[in-house]
Amino acid sequence: MNAPIKIVTVKGETISLEQWQVLYNLPVGSDQFGKYFRATESRFAKDIQEFGELIVNELLIRVLDAFRETVRRPVTINSFNRDEEKQKQLKEAGYKTAQYSPHVVKMAADIDTTSPEQSRSYVLMLHRCASELNIKVRIGCEQYIAAGQTFIHVDVCPEFYATGKPFHNQFHPKAWEQVITW
Repeated sequence: MNAPIKIVTVKGETISLEQWQVLYNLPVGSDQFGKYFRATESRFAKDIQEFGELIVNELLIRVLDAFRETVRRPVTINSFNRDEEKQKQLKEAGYKTAQYSPHVVKMAADIDTTSPEQSRSYVLMLHRCASELNIKVRIGCEQYIAAGQTFIHVDVCPEFYATGKPFHNQFHPKAWEQVITW
């Protein structure tokens, strides 16, 4: 696998894809970073091309894999890694995006949905998956539904920015410390 893929562990350390593949029981040397996710998929290949690498958060991929098992069908990730420049471009283009995005710190994914009903159903499934894994998440869909969009935002920021967590002393919005649904 030639693509530069790094994994951020629950301790906030960065490891190689190969180290992760051993830990997560994936085929070593493949392009897999999740049970159901590969670097060659459109979203991830685009991020590698745009940013030169793909940074995957261990807890986020665990939640996404559990979610994928729950829905029993492929899911489309429409946003994953970003950098500050990409965040600025989105804001300038008129998108309602956060001033400080969990995508920029590589802890978020946006999951495509087909309707408000599916969005709300997926939110419940994501909560259940995260709860079963004992992973604290923040999930949003209602503000997007109100804007006529169908996707879900999920991030694992509380696992890294809450008091006592690896990145608590780094700059972050206070909201990243809390489990919330919006």
